[in-house]
Amino acid sequence: MKLLTGFLMTWGNFCSLPCPVKRWDDNCKSLMLGFLPTIGLIIGLLWAGIYVGLVYLSFPFLVVSFILAFLPFALCGFMHADGFMDCSDAIMSRRPLEDRQRILKDTHTGAFAVISAVFMILGYFAFISTAASMGMDFVNIVIITVLSRSIAGLEVLLSKPLGTSQYASLSESSFSSSDETEAETQDEAEEKPAAATKKQGIMLLLIQLVIYTALGFWASTYYASTALVYGAVVLGTFISITYAKKQLGGMSGDIAGYGIVWGEFCGVAMLVFC
Repeated sequence: MKLLTGFLMTWGNFCSLPCPVKRWDDNCKSLMLGFLPTIGLIIGLLWAGIYVGLVYLSFPFLVVSFILAFLPFALCGFMHADGFMDCSDAIMSRRPLEDRQRILKDTHTGAFAVISAVFMILGYFAFISTAASMGMDFVNIVIITVLSRSIAGLEVLLSKPLGTSQYASLSESSFSSSDETEAETQDEAEEKPAAATKKQGIMLLLIQLVIYTALGFWASTYYASTALVYGAVVLGTFISITYAKKQLGGMSGDIAGYGIVWGEFCGVAMLVFC
């Protein structure tokens, strides 16, 4: 039941497709992050499938390019683009750490966020249209969204969170802290449901990641090109998140979105050379 709840939480939070059943349990946040590879697989299959369908139906080239550039942002409800803009605004301000953290949580859209988004979208369109004109491997498209979310999910689970992050409450403990547990009565402690640990979320994520990447290589037409795309997405996501963590003093959902956008951009760029 916890696994199902975690998957539905992932779907409801990180995919704009209608979720069949809406569930939420704070005890399943680690599992929610653990299912990010599967949500990435769903989004990637839709992205690649629509590309094949548009080409089969002989849609105009520029229309195909626009839809392909639009889909990865739209299928996650533009959530990761929002994180990208927030982080860009904070990091590019070049202000002291406290000010950067404040800008990160500011609901207003700054000039640096807009400028970054414009150039990101232009670059995305340029690379995806070039890759589409040359032909893209179905598997390589799918794996981009799987890997970007997998690396971002691992970073959230393994890194020190910002104090303002929604993931700051994640704990290795199945229950509450020892001080709180001692204060509860025995009956209350027994009735309290166990929370999924970070370790469980990490193991769940890694199992899916190994399966999907292995299947990707198995289904690939050209192993070398698939390996290059794998590497570009992993490095792009990891490096951008590492840089953002250093600039902002910890990990958060916005930084995960920042890494996902950069990782997918690097993967799309690599498609041109594959």
